[in-house]
Amino acid sequence: MPPFEENDTMAGDNSSAIRMSGSATAWQVVLWPHRSLSPHGLRIFLTILGGAFAFFAAVTFLAPTPYEITWSAHLGVVAVVIAFMAGAFLLVWALFLRNYRDARYHERVAIERDMLVIEARHPQRPAKRWEFRPYWTKVATRTTRHVENQLLLSSSGRVVAIGAFLTPDERASLAVEIEDALTRFA
Repeated sequence: MPPFEENDTMAGDNSSAIRMSGSATAWQVVLWPHRSLSPHGLRIFLTILGGAFAFFAAVTFLAPTPYEITWSAHLGVVAVVIAFMAGAFLLVWALFLRNYRDARYHERVAIERDMLVIEARHPQRPAKRWEFRPYWTKVATRTTRHVENQLLLSSSGRVVAIGAFLTPDERASLAVEIEDALTRFA
């Protein structure tokens, strides 16, 4: 089940990775990693990849063998080619499944009553939760050697980076949106 409702409205610059929810909180935004390949697209891709591998395995099997190579040696080469292609196919499949499992990670930033709540949920790790007083919360972006527009929320000596999976433009837009929400609802 996705971490947002079907009737949610888009937040920020209509980014596909940011959605606002219409819950009982004063304001909230749910962030999740963007996946450009749908499960249906993955099935099509794996079908095409499997078909291509099967075609090349058949070509390898049916290829004429020179007279100095025995039929058993030819079958050995075919077995190695098929094993390599099957291994590559299974590896691609496993990596895509891992990618889809990791895509269930999401972050929620909300203003509830008198608190700014940040929740990070990963499918295989315990959920993390931070609570800040909205009035004292500072929103900042910084650029380091590795990250452009890293989005930081800080209060009372605690600093939390959010939206690491968003693009730099999405993080900058989200920073403005959070500052606006803190101004309106704090």
